[in-house]
Amino acid sequence: MNNAIQTELLSVFSRYASLFQTEKESYPLQPVDKDWLSPCLFGDEVQGEKQWKSVVRTAPVDLSNIESALEITLHPSIHAFFCSVYSAGIPCLFESHPIELIQVWNEEDFQLLQENMIAHFMMQKKLGKPASMFIGTCSDEMQIISIANDSGEIQLETLGKGRDRLLADDLGCFLQALRPIMPE
Repeated sequence: MNNAIQTELLSVFSRYASLFQTEKESYPLQPVDKDWLSPCLFGDEVQGEKQWKSVVRTAPVDLSNIESALEITLHPSIHAFFCSVYSAGIPCLFESHPIELIQVWNEEDFQLLQENMIAHFMMQKKLGKPASMFIGTCSDEMQIISIANDSGEIQLETLGKGRDRLLADDLGCFLQALRPIMPE
């Protein structure tokens, strides 16, 4: 596992939690769904919500099943981004543009993510586009933040069209540039 990526990811989560504590005097809140629990939830349920914080996975996981199914080697930063921590999505600004980092809430969410990854890669292959993996959503639902699988570069991508522009040379630099914001 790429510990540098995990450290940067945990730093984003820490900045988000600090912002929330400053603004709301609590950790971020999440509606409690008995069918969608997470190791991130803690404390007492208040008005249908619980506090949450990111949790480092204790059991190692990877995306080798995707690599086998698609006969592709995923960039190590894709493994590090999705396989090291449980968390809710994190709203952030990147160069004043609102985005939300996609994260894995629980093990079932991890399985759904893998299904979506396979579908995303298959669509890219069908369209003749270079392989990339989504890591964030944008206010324009046709755009995503993604990791270019061949280089690890972070890019703004329009679905079905490919790269619009380079955002960062690597995931670590991208995560350092994020400024967490309060959810709307």
